[in-house]
Parts: sequence; C-alpha cells; structure tokens
Amino acid sequence: MAGTALCSGSGAWAQTAPSGESEARPADIIVTAGKREERLKDVPMAVDVATGEQIEKFNLFDFKDVPALAPGLQIANTSGRVSVATLRGISFNPDIGGPAAVAVYYNEVPVDIQTVTTAIYDIRQVEVLRGPQGTLRGRTAPAGAITVTTRRADLSEPEGYLQATVTNKHARNFQIAASTPLIQDKLAIRIAAVLDRNRANHVYNINRDEWSNQETESVRATLSFAPTEQLRGNIVYQYLESDLLQNRAVQGPGNRPSLFSPFVSGPAISASDRLAVHEGLSFYTNRTHLVTADASYDLGSHLISVLGGFQDTSLHSRTDQDVGNAVQGYDQVLTVADPTRVYTAEARIASAFEGIFNYTLGVFYNETKAGGLSSIRVDSFFANRVPNTPFPASMFALPLLAEVDITNKTSDLAFFGQTRLKLTDKLRVELGARYTRTVATAQSFLEVTTTGGVGIPVPAGVVVPRVATVDPDFVRQVNHPLTGTASISYDWTPDITTYATYGRSYRRGSAQLGVNSPLDSDLLVLDPERSDAIEVGLKAQMFDRRVSLNLAAFYQKFDGFIGLVTAPTASARNGVIDGSNASISFNGDAISKGVEMQLDARPIDEWDISVNASYANSHYDNATVPCRDSNGDGVPDTAGQPAVPVGQQVAFCTTNDRLANIPRFALSANSELRFSAGSVEPFIRGLLTYRPGFYAQTANYRYNAITNVNLFAGIRSADAGWELTAFVKNLFNSTQITNATTAELQIATRFLVPGPAGNPTPFRSGYTNLSVNPPREFGITMNYRF
Repeated sequence: MAGTALCSGSGAWAQTAPSGESEARPADIIVTAGKREERLKDVPMAVDVATGEQIEKFNLFDFKDVPALAPGLQIANTSGRVSVATLRGISFNPDIGGPAAVAVYYNEVPVDIQTVTTAIYDIRQVEVLRGPQGTLRGRTAPAGAITVTTRRADLSEPEGYLQATVTNKHARNFQIAASTPLIQDKLAIRIAAVLDRNRANHVYNINRDEWSNQETESVRATLSFAPTEQLRGNIVYQYLESDLLQNRAVQGPGNRPSLFSPFVSGPAISASDRLAVHEGLSFYTNRTHLVTADASYDLGSHLISVLGGFQDTSLHSRTDQDVGNAVQGYDQVLTVADPTRVYTAEARIASAFEGIFNYTLGVFYNETKAGGLSSIRVDSFFANRVPNTPFPASMFALPLLAEVDITNKTSDLAFFGQTRLKLTDKLRVELGARYTRTVATAQSFLEVTTTGGVGIPVPAGVVVPRVATVDPDFVRQVNHPLTGTASISYDWTPDITTYATYGRSYRRGSAQLGVNSPLDSDLLVLDPERSDAIEVGLKAQMFDRRVSLNLAAFYQKFDGFIGLVTAPTASARNGVIDGSNASISFNGDAISKGVEMQLDARPIDEWDISVNASYANSHYDNATVPCRDSNGDGVPDTAGQPAVPVGQQVAFCTTNDRLANIPRFALSANSELRFSAGSVEPFIRGLLTYRPGFYAQTANYRYNAITNVNLFAGIRSADAGWELTAFVKNLFNSTQITNATTAELQIATRFLVPGPAGNPTPFRSGYTNLSVNPPREFGITMNYRF
C-alpha cells in the first residue's frame, strides 16, 4: 500500500492507544523503512505496517496468512519445500538458484524466507517495503522487501503474555513470552516460545490413510542492554524445529486398468474433496539456529551502528514424485538435503538528522554457503510389442538412481551512502547510491547408477547394464552493480504529503546445476537483471485525522528479467523431440505498472474501517522465451505434438504473459466495532479478501474468482489485559483453487521393439495436481497479558 498501516481499526490507529481507549487523533506511526525510526508519513515509498498486536488479533500463526492484510503480496508454498514471495506481480522460481525478487530480513539481517514463514510469534512489527530495494538495506531486490522485527526485552519492568488457540480442525497454538530486567534500566532478558500443531494444507491421503500435518516448536531469547545513555543494543537467539508431512492434492477421474495402462490410480476426485493418492511419504524438516546482534552508540551529532547475524539451517525433504499414483506400488523417491549457513555484518554512521543537510555512510557484507545432496529415482519403464499390434506383450523396468551434489557460495561486499536535504520546511530531497561487489560460485556433480528392483521386476534373461555418468559443472560470476534511489517530497500541509521516487535495482545472474538434459550453457546460465522504477504517491489525513488515504502509482522496466520455464527439448540438433521436458532459465524484458490504495477511517471512536486495493500489471515485454510450439509459428501451444526447429535444442516463442500466476487486482477489507460495557469491552471484527478470476497462459488454466471471509467476536478487559475471541475462518466454506496444472500426471514408458503405433503410451493417472484453500474452521483464542 502507499505507506500505511494494516489491519482492523487496528489499521492506521494501531500504535497509538490501548485496545480499550477511544482516540480520534492518533500519534504518527513509526517505521524503520529508511533504517532509522521516522514517521511513516515522511517515508517517500509505499510501506505496509502490521504490528504484533494486529497479527495476534487476526490469529495469523502462519506468515503465509499475512498477505491477507496486504493486497498484491502473496507468499505461497505449493510443494512444501520452498516458500516464494510475490509482490507487485513480480516473482521468481527458486529452482533457478539465484536471489529472490523479494528480500526478507529478520531484525534487519537477511535470511531465507522459508525460516521466517515457518513460525510467527512474539513479533514487534512487520513492514512490507514495495518497489526496488538495495540502497541502505542488505541485498538488492527488484520487487520489495519484508522486514520482521521481534519484541525486545523491557529494561524497566516485567511484562509478557500467554496465548492459546484451539480449533475444530485439530489446530493447536500455544505462545508464551516473558520479559524481566536483570539490572534496572540497563540489562533485561526476554524469553518467548511457540508450540504449533495443524493440518497444514488439510489434504487427506486415501492410500496412506493420513492427514497432512505440521508440528512446529521454537524458542527465542533476547538480551537487551543499555549500560550508558549513549550505548544500547540487543542480542537475539532463536531455535526453530519444524516437521511437515504434506500430502499433494489431485483432481480428476482417475485411471482404470487397460492394455495401455495396467494400474489403478484411484477414484474420481474433485477439488473440494482435498484428497491425495500418492503412495510414498512426503515430508519436510527444518532445523534452524538464528542469531542477530545490533548495537548503536550516540555521539550527539552522529550515531554509529553495527549489525551482525548468523543463520545455520538444515532443510531435508523426501517426496514421492508419482503424485498421481500412475504406477501402483511404486514410490518415485526424491530426497533433498539442503544445509545453509549465512553470515552478515554491517557498520554505518549517520548524522543526527537535524538541520538542512544529513547523511548516512556504511559498509555491508553478506556470505551464504549452501550445499545440497539430492537423489531421485529416474527408472525407465520398457515394453516389448506384439508384432503388428499396438499392444505391449511384456514390461520391465530399468532401475536408475540419479544423485546430484551441488555447492553454492555467494558473497556481497557493498559500500553505500545517502544524503537528505531539507531545502525548506516543506521540501525534502533524498539521494542514495550503493556499490556492490558480488561473487557467486557454484559447482555440481551428477551421477546416475542402476539400483535394485522397483516393483516391476526385470524379466529373466534380460541383462541390465550398469550405468554411471559424472557431469561436473562449475560456474563463477563476478559483478559490480551500482544501484540507488532518488526522491523528492513536498508537504502541502502538515497532513498532506506528495512524493516522487526513482529506484534502480539489480539481481545477479545464476546457473541451473545438475540438469540431466544436455542443454547448452546459454540455456542454463543467466545474465544479470536490472530494472528502473518510478513511483509517485500521496499520503493524506483528513477530517481531524479520522480518515487516512494513501495512494501510489508505479512503473518499472526490467532489462533481462530472470525467468524459468518448462519446455520440450531435443537431445540432438535435428529438430526431433527426445520425449523429455526440461526446466530452462532465460532473460526476458518485462514491465510492471500499477496503482495501490488504502483507506483507513474511524467514523466514530468505537468503529474502525480499512480498505486496501492493489492493481499490478506485470508482464513480459515481447520477450523471447523457450516454449512448447507445435506448428512453428512462434506462439506457445497447449496441444499437438511439440516440435523443435532443426539445429536448435528448444523452440522459442514471443510472449507478453504475466510474470506470475496471480491476478492483477486484489482487495482486502477489515473492520472492528467495539462496545462499552463497564469494565469489559465486547467487540466484533471481520476480514474480507477478494481476487478476481484470471487466465494463466503458462499453466493453461483459468482460475475462478476468490472471496474469503473471516469473522471474530469476543470480549476483553477495558485495559486490554485479557481477551477471549471466538472465530470462524472461510465462513462460507468455499473451495478455492490457488494453484493448478492441466498436464496429466503420468510416468513415461519406452518400447524395446518399435511397432506401427508410433510412440509408446505412458502410464497415465487420470489426475492433475492442484493446491486448494483450507476448509471452514471454527476456533477460540484466549490471550492474557501481564
């Protein structure tokens, strides 16, 4: 949104008065979008704010629910392995291996999004910074940044809270936090913990007789210190342990035995059934140690600040790739072990931000070391033909196991500076630049070997040779990008501000490693991406500050947007498809443009309303991309036999398709109505989200419009010391498909002796893969503060 807070009347008034008070003229909201505390009104960019109290009010125990309060932001995890943030219609595919489009920070330290989104508790504030980032903060990112700040220990007095939530869908969430001074006003400690149990995506596996399930435990310790008036800081340690068993939903009629496909995949399934049929176990584990430390020393005319961070994460997954159960009794196992370590250090000096001229200078260093050992069964199923018939006479499988060992190391050394000029009492100008030396090295080894039987035995007399290949890849990229921002702000009145901002962003190129297809390096190694953006905005408070209106319009041009597609490939340069589809990276020009709006109002002291809307038209700009093209016209096809021009490995098409499979428009609205009843305060609040239907060209799927309503009703003490809330999520129990594919899930086969029927028929499942929203859920939450 164009610089405003999120949530119920909670919205623009959230940080000003206790829950039980009536306050028509709230104080200004304070944010750290510019790496210092300042009024939201004075920040020349679109910023969303959600406080910890607001997150608790709407029972947002999963960070992926936060976008319900910020239209245009989406955090999705369709596979269970990796979460992806999309903002202003700009996204990225994690399989590319490069930096994300939206950077994520935990106490100002860059972290991976998976760790942050797994557990959300004892949060002080979440800020969503829209548009290009990378002048004062960490890594450069083209779409924006999400900063998560945890609560600090109180140096002066003990305080804390207890919160418990239970629902009819077997969800349990318990949180506790307590803070106490160790040395009055100089040293304090805060301990917080969460225990969460839920059914994740609420999908039941009929073949394994089990529900999806997630169990998360986390504890955090914060040591806050201020030994002198000038020196203060915080040291935070968090441990996270999460185990996710996630079944992958399917829909379709299923498959019955036939001459071409002898297996039973399962019954007819609709999206509203929320069912899975894969026979293998699919689980994901996350073990993370996270440390952040910050300190500042006030010299009077200048403030010196230092920041450090360390993240040690071990992600492990095991998934059955035969999601549609196309081969009965077969578990196509994919295992991935992905350890990651991230080191961060930063130092800066800033003037006191008084007078006409102020500045900030700093240096930033970040290093990420990641490694991954993956193994997947790539068994080949073969058949002999009965002469002069299309029917197979016998079948066997060549048991193969592919192992990929990948190591990645990236480092960013950046020097940055910013000047702020207050030309008059109303006119301000800001100029910032950042020089970065980024180094990325990556190497992979691919080995394919034969293994034991796979459920379909190799018949007697057939000799299966041992297959072993090693394919080392090594890529080293060094770049020296210059990024920055320039803005001008004008205060027409104390309550009305307009601004215009220019931002330049950068993302380093990346390389796909461990790819099994013999593709040219130019189809696997990407060039860097650059973009230039302009944003204009209005921030206004009206009617004695009972109404707050925020507007922003933006335009962003990408030079070489980093994308990834799946396309048919030819192993030899003769235009003949070898039957495989490969993930292929590419650079393509793109444009993102749109408008954002938020309206917060308090018509009376007891009633708050917030309406948020976002429109982002983000699409390729006549980009040339790898594609499935059946007739050679350069237009992507969804049917027909794929073809590749002679002399090429893939076909290319010109596209203007959207950058991400999300709608261009999104809206959310929330409201809270309070009643005075002596020492208690009854209340009712609601949250509505809406997105229109749209057609996704890359998925060849038309999504229906989605409307979701959550209602909350309860009672709390007048001093907000305790609160009891009953709620219902997805009030109308609607079924909403959030991600879908139209390609049938199947397992390929090959013939030993080709017959007149042509290409072999794969083992078909009769299903397609999809993601569906959770069903209606009733629950109750009790919160007690002390």
